[in-house]
Amino acid sequence: MNAKELNQQYSIVGFLNQNGFQPTIKKGHNYWYVSMIRDLEVHPSLKVDTTKNLWYDHGSGVGGTLIDLACKIFKTEDVKEVIRLITGGFSSFHPQKTAQAPTSGGKTKLRIVNAGYMQDDGLITYLNLRGVSIDVARTYCKELTYSNNGQVFKGIAFKNQSGGYEIRSNGFKSCIAPKDNSFIENNGINLLIFEGFMDFLSYVMLPVFHVADANFLVLNSLSLLGKASAHLAEHDSKFLFLDNDQSGFKVANQLKLGYSRVVDMSLFYAEYKDLNDFLIQKKEAYE
Repeated sequence: MNAKELNQQYSIVGFLNQNGFQPTIKKGHNYWYVSMIRDLEVHPSLKVDTTKNLWYDHGSGVGGTLIDLACKIFKTEDVKEVIRLITGGFSSFHPQKTAQAPTSGGKTKLRIVNAGYMQDDGLITYLNLRGVSIDVARTYCKELTYSNNGQVFKGIAFKNQSGGYEIRSNGFKSCIAPKDNSFIENNGINLLIFEGFMDFLSYVMLPVFHVADANFLVLNSLSLLGKASAHLAEHDSKFLFLDNDQSGFKVANQLKLGYSRVVDMSLFYAEYKDLNDFLIQKKEAYE
C-alpha cells in the first residue's frame, strides 16, 4: 500500500481513536481535538474534516493528510515506516524475531492472548540488561502474550489508564492501543513525571532519587503531555525525570513556565541519556 492509497482507505478519526486521541467537540463533519502535535495544549485547536479526511492545526498553522499527521505523532519522516505503523494496528519501531504461530492463512486481527506473571527467560534477561530487577518489574508490569497477523509475541507490558499497553522486549518497542498516560496513585501530594516506563522502573531501582509522598505519572510519549493537564494541576510539586535531549529539555522548560514548584531532576543525571542509562552505568553501586 502506498501513501495515496492509505490516505484514501484509512480515516484520520479512526487512526486517532486507535492511538488514544478522542475529539473534544463534534460539529457536523468537523471533529475538534486538543492538539497532540504540540506540547502543553489544553484547548481544542486541531480540526479533522471527516468528509475530506484532512486535518488542520490552528495553533501551528499546519495541516494535511493522515500520513502528514502520523509523521508528526510518530516523530519521523520515514513514510514507509509510518504506513507500516498505521496498517499494523499498533505502534512498533523495531523488528522482533518471533516464532510463527499456526494459522489457516490470511491476516488475523491483533489480539491479546494472555497477560500474566512475568516468567519468560528472554524477558528476564532483557530486564537484567536494563538494570531492572524481576521483582520490581513484576510489581508494575505483566508478561503479555499477543498475536498479530498469525505471529505470536511476548513482551513486558505496562498498562495505561485507558486500558492500552506499552510493550518492551529486547530490540522491540511497541504499544497496543488505546495509547495514553499511566498514573499510579499513592495518595501523594507530589507528582513524579517520567517519559517512559523503563525510566519509572529505573527510579524504583534507585533509592537515592526517591521523593516522599508522591504519585507517579508516566507519559508514554511526550506528545501525550496534553492529556496529563488534570494530574499536573492537582498536585503540589512536580518532579521531572525526563530524557537529556532536546525534546526533554523543551518539555521541561514549558512545564516550568506553565506551573509552579517544578523540579528538574535530570540535572542529577545530566551526563547520561536518561534515568535508565544512569542506572545501567551505575547499577553495580546499587546492587
